Amino acid sequence: MKALTKNRLKLVFIATLFSLPVMSAWIVFKNPELIKGSKTKNYGELIMPAIPSKLSDFITEGSAEDLDDIKGRWVLLHVDFDGLCSETCEKSVHILGQLNTLLNKDAKRFKRVYFNKATLQDNDFLIGSKELKLFTWNDEQVKQLLGKVKGLVDGDMLLIDPLGNIMMKYPEDADPYGIQKDLKHLFKASQIG
Repeated sequence: MKALTKNRLKLVFIATLFSLPVMSAWIVFKNPELIKGSKTKNYGELIMPAIPSKLSDFITEGSAEDLDDIKGRWVLLHVDFDGLCSETCEKSVHILGQLNTLLNKDAKRFKRVYFNKATLQDNDFLIGSKELKLFTWNDEQVKQLLGKVKGLVDGDMLLIDPLGNIMMKYPEDADPYGIQKDLKHLFKASQIG
């Protein structure tokens, strides 16, 4: 074999050797299902695509000052369809009240909102939480939200980004540490809110 051919074969071999990792990474990136048992990092159920919304569209009664306070922040929305917050619901609201402590310095980027069909006086346990913003809504607004978010049940929680997009859903008995991890990842990746 000629020296020129040998050198060309060496060059092709070296180029192939260096391009294999890049090509492999691109293939796995485009087809994540190729990795068996792969899981996402998020704890909540990701809503794809995110659903654009305005919280003010779902509110019949509540403070305009509270509504201004949540603009441009990450919002965890507790959904109460029937106005009857069970013991599990009360426990969830109380435990998730600790998220502000868990988030530490990022707590100012996050707000919690409770949507209730009953009047605010009907649920005294909600009134005591200063970090929880309370709003009421009606049957028409409940139907509107159910039309936007598939599979939503009473007691679920929705995570809304600072632009108003509904992007994640959590069950009523969600682990606050799981929600905290999701929020930490979002805060790290997000340049808004």
